Amino acid sequence: MIRQNELNQRKSEFPLGKQRDLRGESDGLEGKRKVPEGLRKFLDWDAELTNQLINLMQVKLPSITKSETKFMEISGSGYIWLPSCAILYFMHPLVPKQLPVNLFMAFLLDIIVIGLLKAFARRRRPPAKNPDFFKSIGPDQFSFPSGHASRTILISFIFSEINPLFDLGYLNLGVSLLVWVWSFSVCFSRILNGRHYLFDVLIGVLIGFVEGFLVSYLWMSSERAENFLNFLSDEAPEI
Repeated sequence: MIRQNELNQRKSEFPLGKQRDLRGESDGLEGKRKVPEGLRKFLDWDAELTNQLINLMQVKLPSITKSETKFMEISGSGYIWLPSCAILYFMHPLVPKQLPVNLFMAFLLDIIVIGLLKAFARRRRPPAKNPDFFKSIGPDQFSFPSGHASRTILISFIFSEINPLFDLGYLNLGVSLLVWVWSFSVCFSRILNGRHYLFDVLIGVLIGFVEGFLVSYLWMSSERAENFLNFLSDEAPEI
């Protein structure tokens, strides 16, 4: 009886559960565009699969609370990471300027890619969504793809593959493991909080990896980053 009460309470915290049928509501393409039948069926299937995944997570991970998933959401927000670039920049020389400059450019790439895709797809959020901690602006009000997923995967890729935080191998391994666990936890929280369907998150993860590989090729060295900053400030580079 106690176990059943706990499950019922969790379903009330995470409203995208079995008590709600999302099929037929998941196409959510904004405006008056006619949704092709094949796409509509796929979106309905995606909504049903998301429903089943949430129910499974509620049963298998009963200790996860709404406040914990909300914390994960905030930790992956652009409202947190963009200001962090400025904080890291002013921590020079403790933190090389190369890192915040490259991070900012990577986030700018992610914002452009996700923003354009959201504006084009215009898929509505799940109908039983919990509100985000930060207000959604512009295309971010739409569901596809997940910006939290792409952003956290990109961050994990940067700090594990492009710019490790430590020189020692075992420390890098430990930090890499932690950031990847954090990243995928954020992705799951977006589903459990009812902010995204499963397909939104999977595509967001894929985009994050693609962006990570692209950023690795465009990553600026310390000298290039310094010259870039000098160019922006109209200062001649030192010879």
